[in-house]
Amino acid sequence: MSFYLTLPADSSLHYFPNKISSFVIQLPSPILLEGRWEVGLAEIIYPHTWYNVNEKNNIFGFDLGDGKLITRKIPPGSYETVPDILKAMLLPSHEGKISFKFNANSKRVKIKTEKKSKVVLEEGLSDLLGFHPHVVEGVAESSFVADPQAAFPVFYVYSDIVQPVVVGHVEAPLLRVVRI
Repeated sequence: MSFYLTLPADSSLHYFPNKISSFVIQLPSPILLEGRWEVGLAEIIYPHTWYNVNEKNNIFGFDLGDGKLITRKIPPGSYETVPDILKAMLLPSHEGKISFKFNANSKRVKIKTEKKSKVVLEEGLSDLLGFHPHVVEGVAESSFVADPQAAFPVFYVYSDIVQPVVVGHVEAPLLRVVRI
């Protein structure tokens, strides 16, 4: 036998001062579970309005071969796909000198520079594209899978109804890690 329980976030605020780090809810009636049960978190919905590309991770630089380093910021926003981010990075002046390609099968980005041009990948934007921060001269393929959601944090959901598990170097009653 199994069952699902929906815990609305806006209930019990009168009884419990809920916040992100501590959330308590009062059920209309107790649930009595006899015997051994396995507990799992099927879904968590956390409405948010922050961008995956923001003012702290939207910077990259380039040199078109003339020795002048130009810093550019792509517009902050919610970019759904890696090609959307690459499209925001591309400028008309890059034509014939800098190209960005995304391989949908391998989920990796390839940056190609020609005619002494360079691309400077700064921390933040480089993470979304699967690179370490560095200067690209020639051809470079991302070391990691490119992920437009890499900038989002995760929730650690703890509950006193589960057995503790090893998390890092301690034991904790971790129910699930949820990516926002």
